[in-house]
Amino acid sequence: MAKTTPPVKLNEKVELTISKIRQNGMGLAFADDKKQYPVYLADAMLGETVLAEIIQVDKLSAYGRIVSWVEKNPERIDANRAYLLEAGTAPLVNWAYPAQKAWKQSLVKENFAASGLDVQVAEAVTMDEDVPSYYRNKTVVPVKWQGGKLLSGFYQRGTHELVPMEDYFVNNKRLDEVIVIVRNILEKLQISAYDPDTEKGAIRYIMVRRGYYSKQLMVVLVSNETTLPKRDELVDEIVAALPDLTSLVLNKAPKKDYVQLSADNETLYGKSQIEDSLLGKRFLIGPNSFYQVNPVMTEKLYQTAADLANLKESDLVVDAYAGIGTIGMSVADRVKQVIGVEVVPGAVADAQKNLALNGIKNATYILKDAPEQFVEWEAKGVRPDVVFVDPPRRGLTPKLIEKTALMGPDRVVYVSCNPLTAARDCALFKEAGYEIKGPVVPVDQFPQTAHIETVTVLKKKR
Repeated sequence: MAKTTPPVKLNEKVELTISKIRQNGMGLAFADDKKQYPVYLADAMLGETVLAEIIQVDKLSAYGRIVSWVEKNPERIDANRAYLLEAGTAPLVNWAYPAQKAWKQSLVKENFAASGLDVQVAEAVTMDEDVPSYYRNKTVVPVKWQGGKLLSGFYQRGTHELVPMEDYFVNNKRLDEVIVIVRNILEKLQISAYDPDTEKGAIRYIMVRRGYYSKQLMVVLVSNETTLPKRDELVDEIVAALPDLTSLVLNKAPKKDYVQLSADNETLYGKSQIEDSLLGKRFLIGPNSFYQVNPVMTEKLYQTAADLANLKESDLVVDAYAGIGTIGMSVADRVKQVIGVEVVPGAVADAQKNLALNGIKNATYILKDAPEQFVEWEAKGVRPDVVFVDPPRRGLTPKLIEKTALMGPDRVVYVSCNPLTAARDCALFKEAGYEIKGPVVPVDQFPQTAHIETVTVLKKKR
C-alpha cells in the first residue's frame, strides 16, 4: 500500500478558505486541490480566507488555529471573549446574531435534505434580545487545583488544562456569581478537587440551578468521594454566603462510574428540590431533573409545539420521553387526556408530584421504556390522536418509530435537540406512513452555540 503523506505539517502556516461550517460550529477548509484533506478550525465563518497554523495532523485530517484573517465574513464581530472559543462553550460568539440564525436555518435544511426530505424550514424562533446572552438557568462547571489555586472554568479541547472562567456569557449572571462564591469557599477551606491526571480528589463539579420565576437557588457539589472533608464548616460557609440558597446537595458521582451526576444525592441544607413555573404550571426540579435550560425559549418551544399540533379538546395525547412531565402538563388543559411514559424512575416520581402540585386530573405518567409501553398500548387498542416525542440527542430508535406507527396517531409532534437525528427519524416515519406537515420550525434555545432545537409535525397519510 502506498504511503499517504498529509499535505500539511505540524506547526506549518497555510492559507485556507472556509468552505463549510460543520454541525458543531467548526469551520472546514481543504488543504489539497482535490478537496480530500480537511482542516478543522474554530472561530471560522463561511467564505473566509485565513492564515492558519496547523496544530494537529493525522493521515485523514488536521486541526488548525487561525492566526489572522486575509478576508473576513462581513457578519463577523469581535465579542472580545477568546476564552469562550478556547473552551469551546460558545463557538459562534463572534458571529452577528442574524448570521447565527441564518446558519442554523440552513443547517436544518441541509440535514433534512441529506435524509432525502425536501422540506420547508421556517425562520428560527428566537429570544427578543439583539444579542441573546446570559440565559441559562443551569450550569455544571468543573473545578481543579492548578498552579496552587482552585480554578473553575472549562477544560481546553482535548486536554486536562482548565481554562479559568468567571463570565460564561450564556449563564444567568447570578449563576456565575454563585460559582465563584462557592469555589472561593472550597479554596479557603483547602477542599480537594478531582484531578483527571491523578484520578484523585473530591469535588469534580459545582452545579447551580436557579428558578427563572421563583428565583430559588440550588447548589450541587458533585464529588468523586462519598464523604466531604470539613463538611459542617463547608455547609455553614456556603449557607452564610448565599442568602437566596434554597437547596444545597451533595451528589456522589465517582469518576470511575463515567457519569456526570449520579442518582445518589444527599441534601446538606434546605430542600431536596427547587420549584419554578413554565407556561403557568409549577414544576419541582431536583439535581437530576431534565428541565430545559433556557426558560424564556422553553416556553416558546413548547408553545410552538402545542400550536403546531393543532390540539383539540377531544384528543388523547401521548407524551413520550416525558421527563418530569413538562410537555404533557403544558398541554393538559387543551386536550381530553395525557398519558406519559418515561424510563427514568426519579423523573416519573417528579412528574407525579408535579401533577399533584398543579391539580391536574387528566394526565398520568408511567414508568416504562417507551417502545415496550407502545406495544402494550397497541395490543390494548389504545389509539392516541397525538404523540409528542422529545428524545435525547441520539434521537429515536427504529423500534419506537415502528410501534408509534402501529398505534396509528393522526399526528406526531417531534421536538428535537439534534436536527441530524430528527431528519433521520422523520425519513423513517415517512416509510412508516407519515408525511411532514408544514415547515420544520427551528427554535434557538442556545444562542452563541451550534445547537438548535426543531419542531416537526408528521401527519398520518390517508
